Amino acid sequence: MDAESLKKIGEVADLLGTTPRALRYYEEEGLVAACRTPGGMRLYSKEDIARFKAVLRLAHSGLPISLIKKLASIRSECATGEESSHKVHAVLHRLISQVKDQIVSLANLESELLFASSTVEGCFHCANPPTRKGCPQCPVNQKLQISELLNLIWEQQGCQDQANTKQEKSL
Repeated sequence: MDAESLKKIGEVADLLGTTPRALRYYEEEGLVAACRTPGGMRLYSKEDIARFKAVLRLAHSGLPISLIKKLASIRSECATGEESSHKVHAVLHRLISQVKDQIVSLANLESELLFASSTVEGCFHCANPPTRKGCPQCPVNQKLQISELLNLIWEQQGCQDQANTKQEKSL
């Protein structure tokens, strides 16, 4: 290994757009093993950087560290290529299944974001105060029951306001 091609942890973190702490965490989890100088400084090769890239990509995609660790360690725990390939294949399919679940979840989130966006467009030229009381006919106000996101955007109705609304309806 050419010592000139080795990079320090800060250089690798900058290169990958992350922090040295994140890289140390992945090293502590056994996903990458750094070379160390006699003084204890971590040095990383091109292969180490490629492993970090893969780990970061999987982790940033929301995949569990436990599955990433399993994927990174399977081959070294197996006696034969046949055994390791079957085990790696199984973990890859678990990851594929999780990615498909995330795709469905993200598609649902996209739909809700589009619904909220089109609803809020109805207020583009509204001069009323953006509150439940200030604009009781507001399109956002009228669709709160069908969108969790609109409930986040709209002001939170306090307990006293809810009690007063309940009293007004009973009169």
